[in-house]
Order: sequence, then structure tokens, then C-alpha cells
Amino acid sequence: MTYPKYIGTKDAVRLTGLQKDEIYRLIKEQKLPARKAPKSGWRIPYQAIIDMGLNREDVPHVIETPKVEERISFVADEEHYSVVFKKMTEVKHILRIATANLKNFSVYIESKGKKQQLRLCEFFISLVERGVHVQVICMKPFAFYNYTMENCPQLLDNPLFELRYKDHCHMKIFILDDECVYLGSANITKAAIGKHANNNEAGMLLCGDDLIEAPLNHFDKVWNDPSILKHTWKRFVTKAKEAKKNYDRKIDEE
Repeated sequence: MTYPKYIGTKDAVRLTGLQKDEIYRLIKEQKLPARKAPKSGWRIPYQAIIDMGLNREDVPHVIETPKVEERISFVADEEHYSVVFKKMTEVKHILRIATANLKNFSVYIESKGKKQQLRLCEFFISLVERGVHVQVICMKPFAFYNYTMENCPQLLDNPLFELRYKDHCHMKIFILDDECVYLGSANITKAAIGKHANNNEAGMLLCGDDLIEAPLNHFDKVWNDPSILKHTWKRFVTKAKEAKKNYDRKIDEE
């Protein structure tokens, strides 16, 4: 039997029998130790619940942590759509994406039992409209930005959406609610993660605080790099316009 280092408020309610508001009050009053995951939920030390005698006698106070092999899974080819992207559609608090390439391809989601086809920018809009914070770092963000500027400008105006340009950002890291992380070869493109992707891609999906800590720290390090450009900055917009002119010139020459 293994024991988790941290639990969320949902498990804290189950273990203690307290209402969620009471758990939040104990945290606010600093009577119950807890740390806040960025834009996500509270992480409460499991041992603190036991040490404070808050656990109910009629509820087993042991929460078994899934075995390592259940928290680490290999993802290949079409599973980037059926597994990884599906998890992106289920994010509740925050979606962090680091990718070399970002394309406004068509994605398919299920809403109220119906399948819906959206462009990627429209999908991001659906996330921020339900309160999800979306952070994207990209080495090639300008095609996405220019398309979005023309077709989904409300996304760029939403404070819950942040797009940043970082030269040499070649990593592919997708962090879901600060609970699971994908590490692998796939960019955010139709060929890599779309429904009919034709790339051969491979990666690992890791779930659990202990497994995502290092990728999350690395993402934050790159996200806060002083050389980074934000989509709300004039220098970013200038580079986007230059990229569009170069693309248009290339099309004319062909």
C-alpha cells in the first residue's frame, strides 16, 4: 500500500466529512496546510489530515496511489488524437502547451452528445469561455496568430488566453490541469495530433504530482524567460505582420 503526498479538496471532503467551504476556511485561516497549483486546485498534504485527526472513522483514510505503470502510458500515432487531444477537451482549470509548431487545423469535440467540428482557435475559445486558462509557448506562432486575428479576434482579447513566442522552443509539452503531462514528438498540427493525422508520433503520458513536477518547472522556466514575446506586445504583432508578408510573397512567386 502506498500513500499520496498530496490530495485535492474533493478527497479532503470525503475523508473528513466536512463541507468544501469548511475545507477552504481552514486553508484560508492557515489551520490546514495547503499549496495552490497555478490556476488549478489546492494540494493538501495527506499526512496533515491524519495528524489533525480530521479523518472520519467510518471512511478508510488510506487512499491508494495508482501503481507507477498505471500512471505512465505510452502514446503512439493515432492515440495522440484519441487519448491526448481528448484529455485536452476535458481540462477544467488550465491547459499549458509548449510546441514548435502551431496550426489552426480542424478539431472535433463532443458537446451535449453531439460531435462538433471547430478550428483550433474556436476550440480555445470554448475553453476560455468556461473558465479554462490556456497558455501556449511556440517557436512558430505567427500563422496561427494571423488566422486568429482575422477569424477569432475575441480569443486574443480574452485574458485567459496567452500566446508567447520563444525562438528555439522545440519542446513538446502539454500539461493538463497540472495533473497530467504529455511529453513526446507531436506538435499542435493536423499531421501530428489531428483526427486523421498521418505522422508517426510517439510520447509518454504521465499523471501524478511527482511525475509532472519537473516538466511543469521547466515549462514555467521557459514561459518566464526574459527574451519571450507576448502576443499582446507590439514587437510580436510586428513579427506576425512580417511573417504574413513573407508568406504572401512566396505564394505570389509560385
